[in-house]
Amino acid sequence: MPDVVRRGGGRWSTPDVSRAGACVTEPPDRRTETAEAAPSAGRVSPWGSLAFANFRWVLVSFVVGFMGFQIRQVTNLWVIWELTGSTLSLGLLGIFQFAPMLILVFIGGSIADIVDRRTLLILTQTGNFALAGILATLFLTDNIQVWHIYMTTLVTSAVNTFEGPARMAMLPRLVPRTHMMNAITMNQAARHASMLIGPAIGGLLIGLVGPGWTYAAVFVVFIPTVGALFLVSPMPPDASAGRRRMDVSSMLAGFRFVFSTHAILVMLLLDVVAMFFTHHRGLMPVFEEILNAGSFGYGLLFSAPAAGFLVGSGALLLLGDFKHKGAMVVGSYAAYLVSMAMFALSTNFLFSLAALALVGATDGIGAIMRSTIVQMAVPDDIRGRTTAVLQLSNRGGPSLGQVIVGAMAAALLAPNALLVGTAIGAATLVIALLLVRDIVRYQS
Repeated sequence: MPDVVRRGGGRWSTPDVSRAGACVTEPPDRRTETAEAAPSAGRVSPWGSLAFANFRWVLVSFVVGFMGFQIRQVTNLWVIWELTGSTLSLGLLGIFQFAPMLILVFIGGSIADIVDRRTLLILTQTGNFALAGILATLFLTDNIQVWHIYMTTLVTSAVNTFEGPARMAMLPRLVPRTHMMNAITMNQAARHASMLIGPAIGGLLIGLVGPGWTYAAVFVVFIPTVGALFLVSPMPPDASAGRRRMDVSSMLAGFRFVFSTHAILVMLLLDVVAMFFTHHRGLMPVFEEILNAGSFGYGLLFSAPAAGFLVGSGALLLLGDFKHKGAMVVGSYAAYLVSMAMFALSTNFLFSLAALALVGATDGIGAIMRSTIVQMAVPDDIRGRTTAVLQLSNRGGPSLGQVIVGAMAAALLAPNALLVGTAIGAATLVIALLLVRDIVRYQS
């Protein structure tokens, strides 16, 4: 694989693998008339990206929809635990989340590069709307079974495999390049705000009205999620999309881009290892019993990492853009492992919430850095396919991690499983730093 190429001023660039035989030192910034004019040059304010109407509506749709998804996920885990009392059954949910993603991720990324991305978002969110209605109907008619949750999770994962690349690939056409890190930070902050609010609401609703009406609330939430997208300008593909063949070679363009850049590849691999062996969300019903937290406390355990993320992303918004993103990725990864070990060892509810908040803050800072690095480097004509690779990591990793950690917890008990996972993550970090020292020096 070719090494990362260093240019003047300490920046890094990567080969353009989207066209055979071509190599560029800086990806083209292809922005259509759907992106509004940028404000005058200078330091971007913490809320600078909100000046662009299309970005605002996409953000509103994402916040509301992802909050509904979080409520539904919390309810799914609660119902499975109530029906089975099995950590393995909780872990098996991850298989149904991961399998469609593994099969469809390349197709989803390719389609995001050749169709109108706004239309694709509308279709996928309408699908999520229908699935929430199915679960509500099954529970309220007293017909819910574990396999119903597994199957609706399978379909949801398939739908979201198309949603993720389309939404993330839209970002560079919603804001100018100068606002990219700001927009990504706000997008990630919105995601974790939903993760903060959604589980807390889910836990509260489960205790007040039961899982059936909680599913019904999710159904209602998806109405404004879809509606906001109709206020966004169309996002057609670039002119070359109509001439592009959707064959295997084209689908793998995103992978070729990632694998041609050692530092980016290792950053993603570190993230995957952490998600495989320290994914704690599927074990929350177990920790709720260990900590005697109750249904509302159960929701707070889900929400604490999101609260920490909001603090971390808020700090990044105030800090603005900066060069040393590679060092930030490494530092945040190490701090994440320490925080996870603190949570695994805790038997106090408040201390556990604090540890999970640190988990969220450190994980979020690393995620923002990785996403910014990739979005700034990738050409627009393969952005959907490259984003699909990130989605396979960001969404597929936790899904498969839920299975792995669930099986480890069944053999070792939940706290010990997370401690073993943090040790594996620490060993991986040491090996990565020894083999690819460019990670720490990576600048953008």
